[in-house]
Amino acid sequence: MTVRSVALTALIAAIEVAAQDAVVEVPSGLATRELVKDVYGYSIEPVWVNDYVSTPLATNLLSIIANVTGKPPPIRVGGNTADQTYLHDTLSTGNDSVAIPAPASAKQFNITPSWYDSWAHYFPPDTDFVYTLNLAVNESAWSNAVAQAAAAHAALGDKLKLFELGNEIDHFINKGWRDASWGVAAYISQFRNLTGQIASSEWYSSTREGDRPKFQAGVFADPPWVPDQQDEVDDFSIANLTRDGAGGIVERPQDRRIIGSYATHLYPQSSCDAARWLRMRLDLLANHTVLWLNVSQYVPQVAAADKAGAPLVMGETNSVSCSGKSGISDTFGAALWGVDYVLLNAAVGIQKTYFHLGAQSEYSSFTPLRYALKNETLQPGIRAGWYGHYFVAKVVAPPPPPEKNGNLNLSIAALPGANSSTLSGYAVYAGEEETKILRKLVFLDTGVWNGTQGLSNNSTLSATDGASFSEGERPSGTVRVSTPWCAGQNVSVTRLTGPGTNAKSGVAVSGVTFNTLTGGKVGEEEVEVISVGQDGSLEFGIQRAEGVLLEEIDGGGSNCTVDVSPGSGGQVPASGASGNGGMLWSSFLVAVMATVLMAAW
Repeated sequence: MTVRSVALTALIAAIEVAAQDAVVEVPSGLATRELVKDVYGYSIEPVWVNDYVSTPLATNLLSIIANVTGKPPPIRVGGNTADQTYLHDTLSTGNDSVAIPAPASAKQFNITPSWYDSWAHYFPPDTDFVYTLNLAVNESAWSNAVAQAAAAHAALGDKLKLFELGNEIDHFINKGWRDASWGVAAYISQFRNLTGQIASSEWYSSTREGDRPKFQAGVFADPPWVPDQQDEVDDFSIANLTRDGAGGIVERPQDRRIIGSYATHLYPQSSCDAARWLRMRLDLLANHTVLWLNVSQYVPQVAAADKAGAPLVMGETNSVSCSGKSGISDTFGAALWGVDYVLLNAAVGIQKTYFHLGAQSEYSSFTPLRYALKNETLQPGIRAGWYGHYFVAKVVAPPPPPEKNGNLNLSIAALPGANSSTLSGYAVYAGEEETKILRKLVFLDTGVWNGTQGLSNNSTLSATDGASFSEGERPSGTVRVSTPWCAGQNVSVTRLTGPGTNAKSGVAVSGVTFNTLTGGKVGEEEVEVISVGQDGSLEFGIQRAEGVLLEEIDGGGSNCTVDVSPGSGGQVPASGASGNGGMLWSSFLVAVMATVLMAAW
């Protein structure tokens, strides 16, 4: 073992046992971003749609989310095989689709118009769809893509909200689909050509303007600040595409009007090649500081999209690219990461996050059918990541209408005082900017605790079940929060729990689980209520690797006049060596760890 790896191991071990107690205030005047009901969506690889709609599991799970939030998760049908999809009137096989040679290794996906009909009514009512057209094949003036657009709309109607033109177009040179001249200028020209054809189609012009699908522009894969994860040299970014929101693809008013959103993709880890394979680690995925470094690189892209008049979304993502990595992607640690990721994205202005699904992928939160993988037979089922989605649904669920404020629009901000490697926090508000009221708080302990329970799940690879365990008792501590809530108000507590970071089963949301075959909800939420103390102070326990949602449940969200600035009566003091002291120590370790990581990588 090298000196670097010894140092890194020691630092991570130190962080694992760092003080859990923390003092956090909710400052007044936090800048917030919109928190939409369908913030957590799914992207389904086209060749796997048939498998997902062949059983009721997916629609049952998505309906549960809709019942909590009032809006089903958005569905994007897209991915690598979108640019290998060809529409035919009929197929010689007699069915409505065929993947060649097979879904898991498809090089071509042939479909008929009835393929769209086969899944158009499977998903819960009011589901919004994004569909990715084949931009790679540009012979015959994109006649294939134009035909796909018409067929998709004929089946989906006003549920079809957005078209994408191609998937991960910044990989087109590397895939041999475009030459070295491919870049922003060429893309804008081709975007205008294809969107112009679709917009001038009879079906498009005859559709009521408010029901016409718009276009999700960009769809870039490579992270802006990580050169070794960029497949080719090009000038693709949302900032370049829009000339920082002032021109480019939105230079013409008619293009600005038809763009509904911009999309980027992100996979923080990868199993696609040997170099990145060696960096796949669950502790690095779960680490909130690493997450912040990944997400913060998109802040300039958010600003550019905002100026261009449409939101930025994370249009395809998951834990590990090239279908995931069992033992990382299918664990409770990845579920906590998913919650942290979605909320942090929303807090910086990335409106929605779409997690990619494949019916035989190791990162999928649920899989519909039995299949063989790596010399094992895996059963259909639900994995830990699903519980993260259900927890997020609780976060974005509309609160009861406040007595003096009927606006239930939510917004979110990251809490500056809960921003370390092992602790993150978010404040959720209701109402307009001038009158917004704090309604919920979310805290996530993202530290690593590898337990000895819940190690297996028959829908995941048994070869990756946990074999390395944390020593001693699972750490726990107390978080004390200074809030603007009134003394004596009741606050409900919802917990996302699991036997350990490495757990593949035994995960729950306040005691609720889900039937692995049907998706049906099992049990009722355990009731936990705490009360606000003097000067708006709130205190609750949290264990290592756990999520906590706090929601003010009486008093209508009314804010009391409390000074929560440092040193005021609203500030809850730290006690002994815990609280802020522990947080500072953790931050110091993170800074040193980051230095070691840079040297090691």
